[in-house]
Formats: sequence, structure tokens, C-alpha cells
Amino acid sequence: MNSSLNTAEMRLHVAFAKIGFTQDEQRAAESLARQVTDWDSFVATAMRNFSLPNMRMHLGRMNPDCVPQKVHDELKTAANASAIRNMLLVSAQHQFKEKCLDPLGAEALFFKGISLVSQYYPDLGLRPCRDIDVLVRPETLRPIVLAAIESGYQFVVPGQAEHPLTEPSEIDAALHYRNDASLLTPEGMAIDLQVKLDKYSGIFAREDVFAQAIPAVLGGKEFMTMPPAFLFNYLCHHHARHVWSRLHWLSDIDALVNSPDFDVDEAVALADKLNQRGTVEASLEMQRLMSPEQSWDDAPELWRGFKFLELSLRNLSGDLDLEKRIGFNMKGGEFMFDWQADASLIRRARLRHSLQVWQPTIRQYTRFPLPRGLRWLYVFPRFIHLMERTRDRGGKKAD
Repeated sequence: MNSSLNTAEMRLHVAFAKIGFTQDEQRAAESLARQVTDWDSFVATAMRNFSLPNMRMHLGRMNPDCVPQKVHDELKTAANASAIRNMLLVSAQHQFKEKCLDPLGAEALFFKGISLVSQYYPDLGLRPCRDIDVLVRPETLRPIVLAAIESGYQFVVPGQAEHPLTEPSEIDAALHYRNDASLLTPEGMAIDLQVKLDKYSGIFAREDVFAQAIPAVLGGKEFMTMPPAFLFNYLCHHHARHVWSRLHWLSDIDALVNSPDFDVDEAVALADKLNQRGTVEASLEMQRLMSPEQSWDDAPELWRGFKFLELSLRNLSGDLDLEKRIGFNMKGGEFMFDWQADASLIRRARLRHSLQVWQPTIRQYTRFPLPRGLRWLYVFPRFIHLMERTRDRGGKKAD
């Protein structure tokens, strides 16, 4: 581990991502806390990485001399705001299911976010959530979006929420160019509808997760979700694709590993079937490294876990732009390292990614609407945009 990353502050950030400590781990964390010299910076980093509620929980169980009282006061306000937002998301999930899914009889799996918290975290307020993720079958995406618009939801393009799509031609183009749909509830909560779980590799394409769905209860109402082994495999893939750039993604892995419903052998066996054993085993290794008792100096058997952990630590002080720069050389848009997945899977991702990036985007349409017969012209401004993006990212990487 690079010495600039192996500091008391870094160790404590990662430790606070855990959902619980043993007595020995708590003593080790207290020792690290006493070495923190700039709590204002520490809290700001935790806020940026969505780990304040967990941090508040752990600090509240430590000896009072570990942290200044003003830190507790700041954390209380931020953690309470996170818990309130999560309660609003619970209500939003109920209403979306009742208004937009149930009348259509549409199959839907709720996963990540508030659904994940309700199943695997000890408290609903411990993990900040930004939106509601829903997997639907491809043939039902359009009917669901239209039903949502009819019910007062806004259909938006990511990054352009201030300009909801209302014209039939805009809606048609968005559903044609994207494999997902972003909605805003009347109260402003975000809902992300997806029809596939990977970008390019097709890693989950052979699995009918709807046939494996299990029921869960959120706020007294039942919804369908992924079984633990499948969810764990998905989270490992998704969070690794985003280079572990937020600490609450480490918390997700820790929460599942410590759940009584989780079977590590079943998860690894599924990873073998999906040809991503390296990704899952590295995630399990990283979960071990989250313990404040685990040495970061001499653990060669956890080298793949260190690779993932270093990605997360490099992102601690960053933002979305930094995440994109770190992932600039990602293989096929999904894999940072060759050992993560079967070589054929990575080759497929590379091929599909190289073809997909040339496809027009809905942002092009909303800025310069063209009739269906002329949309092939979008390839030219798309080419210019890709060349500019490659030049800009290459320059930032060199810096």
C-alpha cells in the first residue's frame, strides 16, 4: 500500500464504512481517531463519500475523548437529514409501485439504495440514498414511462432534469437511444428504471433474475428484489465499474457479508458461473481490509483487495471528474484489471463498448431535434465530441 494512502485518516475512513465493530475493532478505531488532526477536513471527506451516518454511529460508541464535541453536533444534523430523505424514498417507492407498476402488472425488482438498506443494514438511516433503482423487463419500459408521465412524474435526461421531456418525439427518441429511463416523482425524488444490469459485457444477460426474485418488506409493504448471492455479484461488478469511488459502496459489501442470509460459497459459485470470480474474490478481500485491526503493510494474500481499496482511497478527495479520469483506461468500460473476469467477457465488453460509443445520444436529440429519417446525421457531431473528450481526458491524465 502506498504510504500516502496508508494513514490514520485513510484507515479510519475505511473502518467507519463498516456497519459494526467487534470490541477489538472498536479499540483499534479509537486509536486511529486519536491520531486525526483535522476533523473539519475529515468530516468534509466523509460527507462527500456518503459515510456520515455510519461515522456518527461509530463515534457515538467510542470514548468521548476520541473526537471533539462539535464533530458530534455536526454529524447529528447531517445524519438526521439523511434519515429523513430515506424515509421520503420509502414513500416514493410505495407510490411508484402502486401508481405505475401494479396497474400494468409489470414485473419489477427493486435493488440497491433504500431497498438494500432495508434488507441488510441495521438501521434505515445508516446509508444515504439518492434515488430508487428498479429493474424492469425491456418490453415494459415504455408502458411504465408513459404511465408515470400520466401520473404526474417527469421523464428527464440525466444531467438535464430542468428540462423534462414532454413532446412525443422527445419521449420516443429517449426510449430509442437509451437502455434506461430517469423519472422524477411529483415531490422531486429520482427513480432510475433499468432493463439490463451491465453496460457492455452481457455478464448478467444469461441469468433471468426475475425468475430468482425474492420478496422483501419495506415500510410494511412487500416488493420483489434480488437474492443475496446475485445482489452481491451485481454490487461487486457495479461498484468496481465505478472504481469504488464512494465509501458507502464499501459499506454495501460489508453489510451483505455480515448478513445472516449471505452465503459466501454460494456467491463465489455464482461468480464462477458469471465468469467474474476475480471481481468477487477481490471484493471479499477488500471487505477484510476494512477492519481497523487488519494490517495494510503485509498482507500479500489480499493483493487484489488492495487494488480495489487503492481505487477507493484515490477517490476520497475527488469528484465525478476524478472518477472518470481514474477509469479512463478501463477495459470495455467495465473492467479495470484483467484478472477481474474471463478474458472472453472482457473482449466482448471491449467490442461492444467500441461500437456503442458511436451511437447518438438523447442529449444530441434534445439540443438539435431531427426527424427519425435524418437521425443518422448525429454520427458526425458525435465523432467530434468523442475526439474532444479523448483529448481532454488524455491531457488531464497526463497532468
